[in-house]
Amino acid sequence: MSQARIKIITLFVVGLLLGPAYHLYCSSFTGENTHTSSLDNIGNRWILDDKSIFRISEGLSYKPFEVPLSPMDNNVRLDISCLQSNCPQLDGASISISNGAQLIFQETININTIALSKKISVGPISIPYPEKFMVLIEPIIKVENPSQLKLSIIKNVTSPSLLLIWIGYGLTFLPLLFLAKTFLKKI
Repeated sequence: MSQARIKIITLFVVGLLLGPAYHLYCSSFTGENTHTSSLDNIGNRWILDDKSIFRISEGLSYKPFEVPLSPMDNNVRLDISCLQSNCPQLDGASISISNGAQLIFQETININTIALSKKISVGPISIPYPEKFMVLIEPIIKVENPSQLKLSIIKNVTSPSLLLIWIGYGLTFLPLLFLAKTFLKKI
């Protein structure tokens, strides 16, 4: 094997470590689980832990729950796992975090049908002040038998450095271009 090919393979491996491997590590393996809830019923009216009634005027939601969070927990990631084979009501669902009066975070969930995983991660989310926040999942699709979900709140998640990710992906694809160029010269 020539020195040029060894250098190309080394660049490719370093690129894999700095790009996809580093991104996967930050998004899936950092942080600590602070709260896990099982969600299995959908309705438009819920009695919360403090005995107040929470009503959704425009549709349905899974039962909301409150979790205490503070800026010390930043960054926060929400992991939603579907406990059944498919979750049609999660495609296009809205997930939000609020303190009742002010919305802190809201995002629409889109399911990638190509992915084999039944887990969706949302975040990282920055918490601006300590408070008991309400987490709410509102599906768009109304189904007779809703899927059972497990929602985990992970705190202290590492945010990946975009510079390192771009360098990693660049180092991954640049050697592939060199290999394609040498292959085309041989033809």
